[in-house]
Amino acid sequence: MFGYVRVYKDDLRVREYETYRGIYCSLCKALGKRYGVFSRLILSYDMTFLAMVRLSLAQVVPSFKPGRCPFNPSKKCNYCMNAEAQMDFVCAAAILMFYYKVKDNIADAPFGKRILYRLMLPFAAVKRKKALRRFSWMDTLLADAVKQQAALEQSGTDSFDKAAHSSADALGKIMAYETGDREDAVYRLGYFVGRWVYLMDAADDLPKDLKTGNFNVFVNAFHLTDAALNEAQTDAVFSTLNGSCACAADALKNSELTILQPILENIIYDGTASMMGRLRKGSESHERSV
Repeated sequence: MFGYVRVYKDDLRVREYETYRGIYCSLCKALGKRYGVFSRLILSYDMTFLAMVRLSLAQVVPSFKPGRCPFNPSKKCNYCMNAEAQMDFVCAAAILMFYYKVKDNIADAPFGKRILYRLMLPFAAVKRKKALRRFSWMDTLLADAVKQQAALEQSGTDSFDKAAHSSADALGKIMAYETGDREDAVYRLGYFVGRWVYLMDAADDLPKDLKTGNFNVFVNAFHLTDAALNEAQTDAVFSTLNGSCACAADALKNSELTILQPILENIIYDGTASMMGRLRKGSESHERSV
């Protein structure tokens, strides 16, 4: 995942933001404890969202104790004391997604960066083996998703839905794992958040992918030769992004995730809108500079 799924701080109460930050810091600590200090570097806001969904599904009200950040001892942190199972789950997801992201980058990155990713692969592979001991089903799921994604990219699809499906489906299934009668709604929440993340990343990477020749569904759909989208193309991009957000919001409501509900709603409604606003400003700046 890519760090797009985050809160909009200005619309959160102080206590809610401190809870969100505490879960983020707790994941950082859990990654270091379970997979080594350097594993902390792969933490993302997207994983924090997954952690909050899993906590809410388990009806766990986070309880925190104060501590210090190991990277910045002057910074105070709050660490969750009652979420071991949820932290195990999300840490494994982060590690396994990182492993497959490294492998994907080896295939797609320019030569110079490809060397860097090859150097990272042994580290990622060792951590993956540890995650496999308890979460082999998750690894199988992600491996299948990567294969499906590669086949779609080889086909040169110009369909937003087809291009985003594999990664969206994987996140939906991970988020909804063993959720009982709420499985369908939680799957849909994960699916449409995953779809939104995939398409946000494609839109964000548009200038880079045009230069490198990497697959980008918007390049194919609009037959682009430069990153300056016209008005109709821009509207199409944000229409499909907004559609994913609307479906995610509906799924969140049906999931009945009452624990951490205000923070989850902030992310789905306000956080996504803020990120899309940044993307639109970046697109407009690029268009003016062309």
